[in-house]
Order: sequence, then C-alpha cells, then structure tokens
Amino acid sequence: MQLVIFPGNEALPSHSPFCLKAMCLLEMAKELWEPEYSTDVSVGPLGKLPFLRVGDQLIPDSSNIEDFLSERGANFYPGLSPAEISEAHALKSMVEHSLVLCMVHDRWLHEDVWPLMRDEFFAQAPKEMRAEIAVPAQDSVRAGLMGHGIARFSPQDRKARFDRDLAAIDSKLGSKPFLFGENPSSADATIAPVLDMIMRLPAHTDLRAATRAKPAFQPYVDRVRAALYPDMSVYASAFTSAAE
Repeated sequence: MQLVIFPGNEALPSHSPFCLKAMCLLEMAKELWEPEYSTDVSVGPLGKLPFLRVGDQLIPDSSNIEDFLSERGANFYPGLSPAEISEAHALKSMVEHSLVLCMVHDRWLHEDVWPLMRDEFFAQAPKEMRAEIAVPAQDSVRAGLMGHGIARFSPQDRKARFDRDLAAIDSKLGSKPFLFGENPSSADATIAPVLDMIMRLPAHTDLRAATRAKPAFQPYVDRVRAALYPDMSVYASAFTSAAE
C-alpha cells in the first residue's frame, strides 16, 4: 500500500490533517504501507489528497480510507457502544467541517501566519520564488473559504464558532486518556492532529491562543502522537527523497 499525501516537516509527517489522519488509521490498522509525498492534487481521483493506492485500486479521501480498512478487519472504535460510535462520528464531523476551516483560515489568510506557512507549504520551491508561486494557491483557498462563509465572518464571529468546537472537545475529553476512554479511536486519529496543527501555528492567533488555553489538550495530543503517529524518522527520510 502507498498513501499519497502532502509533505510535512520535522514535527508533522504531513501538513494536512486529513493526510495525517489517514496515516494514523493505517498505523491503527497495523497495515504495511509506505508514504508517497506529492504536492500535485491532480494525481488524486477526486483532485485532492490523501488517497491510498492498493495495487491498481485507488481509494481517495480519509473517510473512504477508513471504510476500506474497516472492511479489511480494522476496528477503529474498540469497546465503543453504537451510541458512542455515533457520538464519535458527530465530533469528527464537527472538527472536519468547522474547526479545520478556522485553522485553514489562519494558515492561509492571517497576515502574520501566512508568510511563515507559505515557506512551509512551498518549501520545495526556490525561496525567492515562493511568494509568486503561492499567489494562485492562496487565491484558490481564499475563494473556497469565502464560498463556505468562514472568511466572511468577523474575527469575533469566527471566535464564537471555534470556542464552541473547542469546548465540545474539551468536555468530551475530560480527564480521560483519549476521547472515549483508555483506548484511542478514529475520533482521536481525526481530532488530535487538528489540535496539534492549531497549537503549532507559527504566530499568535485567537484560535491558537484558545486551543493552548485548554490545559488538557497538549497532554492529550502528546498521548495520541505516541500512540498513533507513524515513526517520524522513517517518513522524514521519505520526504527527503521525494524533495530531491
């Protein structure tokens, strides 16, 4: 199996929360796989990354990858009741369709964050060309965020929305090791990478400050990193090879 994903850096195997989610799911499923780093979304069946290549079969989208791995016998909700699985689905949807958009807004449109993230996202381009090369990508992201609506809101309105998302995660986590108890689930593979990436935003934003202000979040992310993230040294070498 090859997982085609966006590259990352020394701290994150991929800058995409969906790519990192798929990596965590593969680790949970104990599958033999290897990464294939790309920045060309046109290679994907849906025009986006990640996608999983299994022989001649291409499985796009992290949720479809989860379904595929489940069909192969992976249990991403160990010990959870049907009601808890439904709750996990709701939390995942909240994060993927609300909180992630707030993070993307800060990464691509926040004036203090964007120049630093631009150098991360376009690290393979010559430094003197990155700003120019990144313009159409930023314009595309801005248009998408405007179409969704998140970029139309005032900072106060965005804060009200992500504060509710963070409060819901914090309430569910409580003092437990993982969101649903002693064992990690697909919810952790989905949500912890997003919190991790928000807390690693390279400049101050309201979203980063609100996330870091939750004392349970950093220890929780550290536990998920230890339990689910792939071996960083292996994937760092793969990224180096892909960049050369």
